[in-house]
Amino acid sequence: MINVNNPMINIGRLVKQADISLSRQMNEFARQNDLTGSQMNIIDFLSRQENMAADQQAIEHEFNIRRSTTTIVLQRMEKRGFIQRIVDPRDRRRRQVQLTTTARQLVPVVHNYIKKQEQRLTSHFTAQELATAARVLKYIKEDD
Repeated sequence: MINVNNPMINIGRLVKQADISLSRQMNEFARQNDLTGSQMNIIDFLSRQENMAADQQAIEHEFNIRRSTTTIVLQRMEKRGFIQRIVDPRDRRRRQVQLTTTARQLVPVVHNYIKKQEQRLTSHFTAQELATAARVLKYIKEDD
């Protein structure tokens, strides 16, 4: 058990190290499917939306990333045939980002990887420990 009163414990550093480790693992897996980890995350997010589509702002909000970063990732995905941008039927000034058939074929692979990672991350902890960890991570995430 980690003693949080220990001055040698740096929660921020541990969170950053965990993030780097998870990102590295996801990128290694993604490369096997000619993707990046970010592209896998976007495919996963869009696959869980109605009509497998969402506007760019929803993607920015989901991943807490800037518009410019999102634009670059989406341009690369569009160039590779993973997404298409279509006019939003509810607001013609906006565009929806939608998965293509190519990306839809990758959805089971992406979901399976994420499910296995989630099982690996949670299998050694009690429900109470996981609830505490989730509460801490949500606090850190919302502390912008």
